[in-house]
Amino acid sequence: MKLYGSLTSPYVRRIRFLALELGIPVSLVDTMTEEGQKELRSKNPIWKVPYIEIGETKIWDSHAIMDYIFEKYGYGSLRPQTFGSHIEESNLIYAIDGALDAGINLFYLLKEGVPLESTPYLQKQKDRISSVMLYLKSELKDDFFFSEKRLGVSELNFYTALDWFRFRNVFPVAEHPELVHFLTTHGQNPNLEKTAPPK
Repeated sequence: MKLYGSLTSPYVRRIRFLALELGIPVSLVDTMTEEGQKELRSKNPIWKVPYIEIGETKIWDSHAIMDYIFEKYGYGSLRPQTFGSHIEESNLIYAIDGALDAGINLFYLLKEGVPLESTPYLQKQKDRISSVMLYLKSELKDDFFFSEKRLGVSELNFYTALDWFRFRNVFPVAEHPELVHFLTTHGQNPNLEKTAPPK
């Protein structure tokens, strides 16, 4: 599998984790380099990562990539999405990614010098993250979202989002004991450790 992305992207990290977990050989094209970015843009019209090529198959949406991987390689030790309510898990995943997208917008616009205090759009992004975190904390049951206490897609997505928030200082994760505990519990997974963003 040829994977386009960076070592800091939480969306790319999910695919890197799955590749390790399921034993899928990966060749990473670093899109933080000029050459990697040029190659990505020549192949992917939306210029977003992760983007993968497996033989003739080309996929440029992270959810579609994960669905493809599960369909072709199975879930391994992960909790299948068929356990429990599919709608409930979908809601969790979209909430997590909604907060993550808001955080990415916030991070890059603040980096560009856009003032938070006088920019309603940025304040809305910040408030959206807080709203989602409140909802997700209420859904956690001993560091999992479902009674089958096994790492699944919603937990994986939440972990990579939270760790990115902490890495980029976008949301005060350390002020929320439940979130710190969640990160500590799942951070012991060897493949989550191996895919952590570089310090």
